[in-house]
Amino acid sequence: MMENNEYDDTRYETVSIESKIRQGVFHQVVKDLETGKAISCSCKCWSKGNKPCFGMKTIGYSE
Repeated sequence: MMENNEYDDTRYETVSIESKIRQGVFHQVVKDLETGKAISCSCKCWSKGNKPCFGMKTIGYSE
């Protein structure tokens, strides 16, 4: 799992988005403030297979 200090605070923001599947579970999505797009997430979809999750798609994800 990624730590909040892994990314530069002036360029990136960590956004918590609740999972659609598991109530009470939150995705920690890292958003690039320059582009407004999601670049990473704490969930298994992203960490195990680099597949954008619901939370990343909510913010905006570009490959």
